[in-house]
Order: sequence, then C-alpha cells, then structure tokens
Amino acid sequence: MTVVDTGLAAEYAAIYAYSAATVHLDGDPRWIAEELEAEHRSRRDAILDYYAEQGLQPAPPLAGYDIDPIADAAAAQDLLLAVEASVTTTWRAGVVTTEPHERELCLRMYGESAVALARWRLAVGVSAADPWPGRPE
Repeated sequence: MTVVDTGLAAEYAAIYAYSAATVHLDGDPRWIAEELEAEHRSRRDAILDYYAEQGLQPAPPLAGYDIDPIADAAAAQDLLLAVEASVTTTWRAGVVTTEPHERELCLRMYGESAVALARWRLAVGVSAADPWPGRPE
C-alpha cells in the first residue's frame, strides 16, 4: 500500500463521515460542512486522476466506515473535527515518501487538508492556531 493509497482511503472515509454528519447541522456549520465535503470529493477526484495518469488501479471505497452514532449537532461537529484531523495527519505522513510524484501529490493534499482543518476548527469555535497540523501529539 502506497502513501497515495492511504490518502485515498482517508478521503473516502471523510466523504462518508460528512454524508452522515452534515444532516445534523444547521446554519454556518452546515454550509461549511457542505463545502468541505465538496472539497474532499474534489481531492478524491484528483487522486483518481493521478492513478489514471500513472496507469494504476485505485481501490474502491468501502461500503461503510466505522463511525459512532450521531445524536446531535455537537456529535456531528466532533466527528468532523476528528475526521479533518485524521485526513491531515494522513497526508502529512505521506510527505515522507521518496517517490517524486507521490510526494508532490501528498504535499498538495496536505496543504489543502490543513486549510480545511483550520476552517472547520474555526466553524466550531476551536482555535485554528496549529503550526504543524496533522503532527501526532
């Protein structure tokens, strides 16, 4: 499994989580969640394009992903915060690859996911100040 495979799996999981959680949100958080879900779909599509350019076959998404039940807006916000942190961590870890095309893709995806994480943190009232988003604590 390559770092790009791992990143694609993270994007699939994020899309699934957003699809399940966004319906529990209202107002600005819902609007931002819808935008961020669209960004994950765009990143997924860019990764699929990468696979096509490299002549590789991507793994399909799973039928479902393990998420806790979402009872209310607070649970939805917490889930999406964890998802954004996980995706950013995944792309940050991929930057260490020595394969140039993979590294370029991971760097771009890391930057985009770090911005998405900061946007979601601000949307739910959490400080976005994190000099190295995705770095394990």
